[in-house]
Amino acid sequence: MQTPSRESSLELAPQACQSCRSRKRRCDKALPKCSSCAKRGRVCDYYWRSEENSTPLAAAPAPSTAERGWYPSPEEDDQQQPQQPQQPQQPEGRAVDFPTILFLDPNLLRYGQVDTGPNQYYGATPVPPSVLHLLGGLDEIRSTADRFFRHIHQWMPFISKKRFYDLHLQPASHARPDVALLLLALKLVTSLPAAAAAAGSASGSGSGSGSTDPRTPLYYATKHFYQEVESSFSILVLQAGVLIALYELGHGIYPAVYLSIGLCARYAHALGINVSRTVPSRKVLTLVEVEERRRVWWAIVILDRFVSIGCPGRPFATSDPGLDDFLPADDAAWDQGTVRPEDLSTLSSPMTGHMSKFSLLCQAGRLLGQVLHYLASDVAIPDDVWMQLDRTLQSMLAAALNIDRPDFDQIAFVTLVALYTPWLADHPPSPDAPPPSERSRRARVVLDQITDRISANLVERQCLLGRDPEDIPPWGLYFAYRVCGALIRAPRQTPQAAAVIRTLREGFRTIDARWNVAGLYLQLLEAQEAIRLGA
Repeated sequence: MQTPSRESSLELAPQACQSCRSRKRRCDKALPKCSSCAKRGRVCDYYWRSEENSTPLAAAPAPSTAERGWYPSPEEDDQQQPQQPQQPQQPEGRAVDFPTILFLDPNLLRYGQVDTGPNQYYGATPVPPSVLHLLGGLDEIRSTADRFFRHIHQWMPFISKKRFYDLHLQPASHARPDVALLLLALKLVTSLPAAAAAAGSASGSGSGSGSTDPRTPLYYATKHFYQEVESSFSILVLQAGVLIALYELGHGIYPAVYLSIGLCARYAHALGINVSRTVPSRKVLTLVEVEERRRVWWAIVILDRFVSIGCPGRPFATSDPGLDDFLPADDAAWDQGTVRPEDLSTLSSPMTGHMSKFSLLCQAGRLLGQVLHYLASDVAIPDDVWMQLDRTLQSMLAAALNIDRPDFDQIAFVTLVALYTPWLADHPPSPDAPPPSERSRRARVVLDQITDRISANLVERQCLLGRDPEDIPPWGLYFAYRVCGALIRAPRQTPQAAAVIRTLREGFRTIDARWNVAGLYLQLLEAQEAIRLGA
């Protein structure tokens, strides 16, 4: 078959055909078919609209099945008749996406000879109009971002504030599906359940306006869009996944949060974050990006430990941090977009007073993992390990409490309570019960110390009820629940303990407007009291 060429054609099309343009290949513009499409059996359309009319200047005749290859044209999708099976013909130059190569044969990427297509990192999924409607205008997007960085970012800073404002608040970037997903997740995690339900209903995503059920239309819309965009293979998708898991954790959406955290860990592994150097990943060329990847990994580690605190024994989705792993850099410097290698420290470095709040949170998260590991083990915690954990946690708490506004949100509080939970009696001991063990006595001492500190700081200084609920992370709620439950089950209830219980209950009711899990803890406390009175 003679292929048309520039020399043999009587006239030329005014522009390249659609097939060559989409593949970014040179087109000789021959009519009725360019030489490239004729040679490879492709559809060749010169769909050009003039200013005078909107009809095609030239279009190739409807291709046969042999010319079209194995894929149907859009026009024939609904009318295709059953045909005899044919040998599929792979179109030349068909892009192979980056994640597929990364898993099937990553060595090909070292030589840069594989065409991975223009959407290798951001995906080809367009942003649906419903998502754009949920995001709102630029002013609403900026307001959502400001709210996130003013509140949640203060205790979970895993998104670079400078990079976010410099790169992702530009209107042109909102067409990228991974950026739109991150913005949608920010709106989800900063929304109160009732407000999120109203926003979702107004967008047509569902019903239930004014409901306090955290499974709002906005929640379902974000989860659904995440599934569509996850193939983008972008750290923004991972950060959105962490925000979704954080929302589920704060509102007590189980087992969804447990599964979401596992998905985040897998996604981070796929991106090459905190895995062996033999696993290829995208090259990161700035220290701020390196720090952002480190911080998102630590965020996953913390959530992975905390989600199992009520029932130790489930395996972690992330490996235990090693002593040579780097902690996050200074929070203030990172927010300004500056990270200096000389300021980094590892887990083996001695704790100092100038360490960032997030670094202390990461250290406490690692200790929580150790405690949960021992609590789930059939082997009792060795005395030396138990005493070392106790001393480390006590030193971390001393620094956190001896300030004007004590920070009861540190997981160190939670870890200390978790360490002694097995030795806090579920019910008052009977007269003929054996004498308490050393760890049981120590557990009561620790509980009394915590009660004294809570009384001094929460009751007298109003450090809990005087705070904006949006500034309070969910970790402290578990701590308060365990302490309150232990005081309820105590054989004798002192006036100080009764005041602490009243204050914590009031705190649960206040925070329930922000994190629904606070209301769930209130119901569990009521159940404990019912069991105690009925015993």
